[in-house]
Amino acid sequence: MITKGVFQTGNQKDWILNKNCVTGKRSFVDEELALEALVQNHIINDYPINQGPCDVYKCIECDNWHFTSKGRNALLDDPEIIARIKKDRLANQWERRLR
Repeated sequence: MITKGVFQTGNQKDWILNKNCVTGKRSFVDEELALEALVQNHIINDYPINQGPCDVYKCIECDNWHFTSKGRNALLDDPEIIARIKKDRLANQWERRLR
């Protein structure tokens, strides 16, 4: 589970490993970073409910973590995370309007 406040800020691109996986997917060094990136991905891309990546998995090819659209991580159903996604989406919308 994501530790509250640890990865609330920062650029998602900074969390992605430079090393490329043979699958061509983005790689994350650990599960916690991958889960936070998953939440950030939902904030940034404004996916409709039950669309977009919905979980992470450990890759047997590169031994790092990737997004998947199979299954569903309970994190995305957590009321605190849902509220955070909604709040941050709204903030992103206002930021785009003010540019």
